[in-house]
This record gives sequence, C-alpha cells and structure tokens, in this order.
Amino acid sequence: MKKLSLAFMFLFAMQAGKLCAQLETEDAMPLAPGQVELGGGVEYQTSKEGKETALPLALEYGLSKRFTLLVEPVAFTNIHPKTGRHVTGFGDLEMTLFYQLMKETKSFPAISLSAEIKLPTAKDTLIGTGKTDFTPFLIASKTTGKFFTSINFSYTFLGKPPGVVANNLFNYALGTIFEASEKSIIFAEVYGNTSALGGGDVPEGTIPPLPGSPGKTTEISGGETVASIGYGYYINKNLQVSFGISFDNNNAVLFRPGIIWTSQGGRNFFKRSSNK
Repeated sequence: MKKLSLAFMFLFAMQAGKLCAQLETEDAMPLAPGQVELGGGVEYQTSKEGKETALPLALEYGLSKRFTLLVEPVAFTNIHPKTGRHVTGFGDLEMTLFYQLMKETKSFPAISLSAEIKLPTAKDTLIGTGKTDFTPFLIASKTTGKFFTSINFSYTFLGKPPGVVANNLFNYALGTIFEASEKSIIFAEVYGNTSALGGGDVPEGTIPPLPGSPGKTTEISGGETVASIGYGYYINKNLQVSFGISFDNNNAVLFRPGIIWTSQGGRNFFKRSSNK
C-alpha cells in the first residue's frame, strides 16, 4: 500500500502545467500575461496493492511575460487497498511559481526556474504526510520540428512527520509532445525520484506506524520510475481533451482522461516558441 500511495503522490507532485500540458514534466514556456488555463481529470490507478482514484484540478495564470503561477488542488482522493483500511478525502494543495530565465532561440532551449510548495491540506496520512514540502526546479524546453521536448531536474525538501526519518528527494523528468496534426498530439515521458528511505524499492510492511497512531502509516516510501504515453485532441483552439496511461516500477498502471481550457489564443507550444 505504501508503494501505491507514493506512486500517486508523485503523479501529483512533479508539476509544470501538468494537467495543463498533459505531461508531468514541466515546460519552460510561460503563459501570456493575463492568460488563464484550467485543467481537470480523473486518475485511476491499479496495482497488486489495491486501487486509487483521484480528481486533480489545476488553475494556471500568466502574471507577466516571464512569470506564471500554477495552483493545483486535489478535490477528491480514494485509496482502496486489498488489505488494511480504506480512506477518502481531500488531497494536498500545491502552488508553483515559474520564471522564464531565457527564451528559446534557434540554437538554445528556453530555460525556466520554478519553486513549488506543497501545503498539507490532506487530513489522512495515507493521502498526505501532514507536512509542508518545498521543491525548486530547473526546466529546459526546445522545439525541434514537430517535437516539443522538456527536461527537468528538481530537489524536494520533505516535511517529515514526527518520528519518521526520511531523505530529501532528487527528481528528474524527460517528456516530449509530437504534433501529429493541427488537432492531434501524441505525448510521452519518463520521470521519477530517488528513495526517501535510502533504497530503490521498499518492501511492503517495512515502514512502521506513526508514533502514537498505531493504525496510521506514512505515505513516504521508496524511489519511483514512471513511463507514460497519451493522446490529445483539440476540439477547438481553446479546448483540448486527452487520455494517458502510466506504468511504474512497482507494476502499477494509471489511466488518466483529462480536459484543458486555455483563454486567449490557446496554448500551442510549436507556434508560441517561434513567436518569442
């Protein structure tokens, strides 16, 4: 169950317009000043430990030509393990501020820095740790023909529950979007993190209950590697629907249908980068 919870945690934690750009991988292209992007989806994950369902939402706003703010609540989370207690509730709230350091040129990628804070709005330790996390990011993005590719490196300073010893996390992500047609895109990525407990894969049952709460365990667990692929379709220039599938190194599979609405002229990475 702990591995199941951690996989879900990192599907929510590695941001950059995530739901707003199909990928968990961050991109270095800010929204235009005053531009708004709204995203939502349903995430359903199944593995040998059990099942999880969540409803993550996203609101992104272009503060200026270089600054973008992203706010991501998780409105609903249900964790249904094969053994142990079941839980339903709100997830954590994440807020990320992006700053584009360098615009993309013909020879060099766009470079952005970001700072993300996770606020512990989840009330159950199977959903969240109950502590605040902080993650700075380095993001690079480049358009090459019909491909828009981004790479991320980040480091998470974990808030640790009392009595829990855990390492901070090094995170990485590589994602690309392929423009299949004017209305269709195909996206894929690989992302992951080091182990909070000092090992690559943590066997079930190795994490003790939280002190003073024998019926509760923490979601902090071992390292993750996730591969994803998906398809997006533009109903019009402002509205896109998508469907993605993710697989991780703990043999969990996640299905994610989603929808994205963007104001003004929409968000086309292939055209926006050339106009900078």
